[in-house]
Amino acid sequence: MKKLLALGAVLVVVLAGCSDKKESGGGGGQSDDAVAQLTAAKKAIDEASSVHIVLTGRDLPDSAQTLASGDGVATHAPAFKGKLTIRTGGSPIDSEVVAVDKKVYAKLPFTGSFIELTPDQLAGFGAPDPAILLDPATGLTAVLPALKDPKVKGETRDDAKVLTEITGAVTGKSLQGIFPKAPADQDFPSTFKLDKDSKQLVAATISGPFYDGATSSYDITFDRYGEQVEITKP
Repeated sequence: MKKLLALGAVLVVVLAGCSDKKESGGGGGQSDDAVAQLTAAKKAIDEASSVHIVLTGRDLPDSAQTLASGDGVATHAPAFKGKLTIRTGGSPIDSEVVAVDKKVYAKLPFTGSFIELTPDQLAGFGAPDPAILLDPATGLTAVLPALKDPKVKGETRDDAKVLTEITGAVTGKSLQGIFPKAPADQDFPSTFKLDKDSKQLVAATISGPFYDGATSSYDITFDRYGEQVEITKP
């Protein structure tokens, strides 16, 4: 009987050790799971006919021309319709914006009607052609599968939704399609929240040196996937 008890004790210790080793090696599995979820989130946006996007900047430097905020619907036409706010000299300039057929039109407070903006003018403001926000290669989804050191941080609840939070770093180079002034050689710590059921990207926060002399953040939300939207030249 004593021998059986001793053998049982040894088996318990061995099994516990195996269990601990399995859990301690879970880092790679967690990374793989994070990449799989981010890839699924990219696919959900890439396959949606349209997505409503709200972007808000924080800790933006007053000394630079910056993209302060945006609120609009983007499609894979590609096209965009909504509002953008640019800050210059610390003062906000609100404008209605329509981007379609590779051209961007803006109605600024001092114009009263839509005028066409050049890509250089947009880049000078630190803003992209908003029509490319959903571009699979250079838009917001392009950063997801290539996230550096991705980790599943945990889950949170937003009303009825369960959100999976994934952290990592976005490379500056992958951001330049959206934020032209982002330095290519810098990493941007980021957090992404995905709807656990639908696999859709719900929110993101990306922080880093978007502009010289400051560490800024952009909070971005995504909703109203797949609404039927028609965007035409104003």
